[in-house]
Amino acid sequence: MNYHVINFSQEESYLKKFLELPGHLYTSRELMQNPEEERQILTGTHVLSHYFTVLPLLVLNDREEPVSRAVLTVYPEDPTACLGFFESQDTEEAAALLFMEAERLAKKHKCTGIQGPIDASFWIRYRFKTNHFGRPYTGEPFNKDYYPRLWTAFGYKITDRYYSNRYRPVDPSHRNQKFASRLAEKRAEGYVIQSPSSADFDRTLREVYGLLIELYRHFPGYRWITEEEFVSLYCYLRRLIRYPMVKMAYRHGQPVGFFISIPDYQNTVYGKLRLMDYLRILLTRLHPRSYVMLYMGIDSSHRGLGKAMAEAIREELLKAGVPSTGALIRQGNVNKDYFRELVESELEYVLLRKDLSDSGPSPRIPEDSEERQT
Repeated sequence: MNYHVINFSQEESYLKKFLELPGHLYTSRELMQNPEEERQILTGTHVLSHYFTVLPLLVLNDREEPVSRAVLTVYPEDPTACLGFFESQDTEEAAALLFMEAERLAKKHKCTGIQGPIDASFWIRYRFKTNHFGRPYTGEPFNKDYYPRLWTAFGYKITDRYYSNRYRPVDPSHRNQKFASRLAEKRAEGYVIQSPSSADFDRTLREVYGLLIELYRHFPGYRWITEEEFVSLYCYLRRLIRYPMVKMAYRHGQPVGFFISIPDYQNTVYGKLRLMDYLRILLTRLHPRSYVMLYMGIDSSHRGLGKAMAEAIREELLKAGVPSTGALIRQGNVNKDYFRELVESELEYVLLRKDLSDSGPSPRIPEDSEERQT
């Protein structure tokens, strides 16, 4: 089989092939694609599009069928480009063509490295999963198990690791004295740890932005966005959250911490929703079978507050009697070891990088393969 790589703009025929590839690779239970968001990125109409330039790449076989795809994203005056929206058949020759074209374009834009997978922005999706491939949970970066191998075969190296803890249901007999004491201490010190109401959603989301935009600034791939952009990206949580599983912490009336959990809708919330999907979402929200703990942030000047908020969430999980997932904790963060006694399994995710001064190993490229630009 021969392959050729296309560096396209907004040609509808290539957009269609780009968007259809994930549907060929995943089962309906695995597919985590949001085609409308991808189209917005490709056409420059996404709320964050004004921050970057996207260079979509598509590898086709000699029958003009999509085999591999990605988007190279370049930020002004940033020497590191992002490579994301990566999907591919398990074919090193095709993937190598894509990587080579991405490097050529990155160098053309004066970049000295490529980091990924990052789907255009830290605020959209990033990281590869490396183990425990089953049905994905809501918010999980999900991919084919061979993707990390394709990247490392072309010289990309792992720079960061993340973990998700699968927790068993909290048994009524379970108690962690250290965490329980911390919650009692913080409340005695005047901290208010509470769940917002639906009427508080807009205000709470903006409070989370005020904390998160600073707390996450040292994360790999992070870039600042405005409050309005943040609200636009995350207002969808309004229809997904159950408020008892969201906690805000206040000190003297000021927000100092947050803990955001949602029921696990698996992949029901992705793509174009049909009536049955809305019904499944409603039923899951009313009767969750498990929870995903998506985001946590604590002002670093408030020591011990993280354990107190984790205990508040544990109390809610005890009432619910269902398992949960502590999602995407960066290696080295202390909350990775919260309630270790309840962990049943640990899922791993990675972020990779290639310095363009380092040529790295290059898989064999068929002589008939070619590059095309449109």
